[in-house]
Amino acid sequence: MPHQLSRLTGLIGIGATIALVQPSIGSAKTSVEIGETAKAITVLITEPNSVGSGVILQQQGDIHTVLTAAHVVKNKVSYKITTPDDRQYEAIASSIRHAPGSIDLAVIKFKSRTKYPTAKLGNCNVLKSGMDLYVAGFPGTSRAIAQSVFVFREGKVSANSNKTFEKGYSLVYSNDTLPGMSGGAVLNGDGELVAIHGRGDRDDRGGKNGFNLGIPVNRFATVATTMGVELGVKVAPIPQNTGLRADDYIASAAQKQDKGDDRGAVADLDRAIQLEPNNAEAYNNRGYFKSKLADIQGALADYNRAIQLNPKYTAVYSNRGLLKTDNLQDIQGGLADYNRAIQLNPKYAYAYNNRGLLKADKLYDFQGALADYDRAIQLDSKSPAAYNNRGFLKATKLQDIQRGLTDIDRAIAIEPKFATAYFNRGAIKHEQLQDFKGALADYNLAIQRYPNFARVYNNRDLLKADRLHDVPGGLADLDRSIQLEPNNAAHYSNRAGVKSQHLQDYRGALIDYNRAIQLDPSRAADYGLRGVLKHERLNDRSGGINDLQAAASIFQKQGNTKLYERIIKLLKKWQATSSRSTY
Repeated sequence: MPHQLSRLTGLIGIGATIALVQPSIGSAKTSVEIGETAKAITVLITEPNSVGSGVILQQQGDIHTVLTAAHVVKNKVSYKITTPDDRQYEAIASSIRHAPGSIDLAVIKFKSRTKYPTAKLGNCNVLKSGMDLYVAGFPGTSRAIAQSVFVFREGKVSANSNKTFEKGYSLVYSNDTLPGMSGGAVLNGDGELVAIHGRGDRDDRGGKNGFNLGIPVNRFATVATTMGVELGVKVAPIPQNTGLRADDYIASAAQKQDKGDDRGAVADLDRAIQLEPNNAEAYNNRGYFKSKLADIQGALADYNRAIQLNPKYTAVYSNRGLLKTDNLQDIQGGLADYNRAIQLNPKYAYAYNNRGLLKADKLYDFQGALADYDRAIQLDSKSPAAYNNRGFLKATKLQDIQRGLTDIDRAIAIEPKFATAYFNRGAIKHEQLQDFKGALADYNLAIQRYPNFARVYNNRDLLKADRLHDVPGGLADLDRSIQLEPNNAAHYSNRAGVKSQHLQDYRGALIDYNRAIQLDPSRAADYGLRGVLKHERLNDRSGGINDLQAAASIFQKQGNTKLYERIIKLLKKWQATSSRSTY
């Protein structure tokens, strides 16, 4: 029986999670009107190696001042500014002024006789959790996206803190931002500029976490003069804290998430909930962090509480559906949650994406999954998760490898740090195209972007050991995958295969198979592989037969007729050989 019976870790899709908030408070303008305002004041800032966004703040004669994030214009290079009428101007190199201290703000100027609209400054202080908020900017370009296109995203305020955090970030919102939108406008329901967008909400693997961070214009007003900008209008001062509020702790949790401190984020949200026991946003966000920390029951309880507090909280249904599907094996419960999220908001792209993932992976409804991914992309043409998942489906289930790779390429173009997309592309090259060098390059890129991605190490082991004749490198990758996921039975099974097949370390292989079966007694293939090892290499014929009988029983219960019949055929062969030898 070949060792490769169940070695390769499957391609994976990404379910998106996002933290949204309570029901919308009515806006003075429509979202279409606010979008038009945003487009009129937002510019594209480019340099040879990156793109960013900015907001036209004021005009004095033929000199226009643009407010942006400091990290957008951090390099000593020539910048170009593309205005809303698609004209491009050389930025005045000497005009770049960064905010004092570590505040992530800067101004940059360009010269033009054209009169462009300028931003009207609003008051960030009055923003409350649940209010509508809008973010505009220009996502980055790539080989697949030759030209950056203006994007306008609707969302909600998650938290508005008066506390000064690192780099000046204190406004947290749920809008689905993308790389390149840094420095773009954050507008309130009146179309007024209330913040500059600074950080997006992707985690290390490209998934959604719902924490976007911005710097309020009220904070900019305190340093504008030192940056050479005279505002000419009065901006409300930032209130002085008399005591920490729930919003302060929610904002602090967002800062800690950005640093990978999930436990610290949970502690902050614990405190937020103590201060505001009926804050559905805090429960939803704490559920997200608990799920990352493998506290599945705690996450479920938090999601349940968030829904109890706000039964129309669309995003939490999607989050709970993902938890039920991925961690609780409650497929019907997950499906019901996704359906409810879509019922509440038929334009909620993430719920379609997640429901598509469930249909593909759990219900084997590939056409239904494809329809959901198509709908998610129709609603959000910049969703890397939906493109990745649709590409996976096309390449592995619908026999459309090239179009599948095109979708995954598109996901990477939208989100260049999307480790899962590199992993999936590498696995397709590895298994289906036999492009081993291309697969290795993609696995390496996935690990570069997410060094703790255990499943990539698992697959890279198979590539190195089985295809590239690098057994020590493969074994090192398996050791790393076990270090990262010590309770993942597949990693032990694969290490057993390398030890047995390449190193003739049969006793070491037996130990690893034992551990894999101990961790997951339902792994029929591991019983079969251990049985072959015992019977053919360790002279334990009765032990081998017992293992094959166990494998056959499990395969039969699982309805895997093909492998069941293979096991039975091998058993009969062994038993016949044993009868002849004892006759």
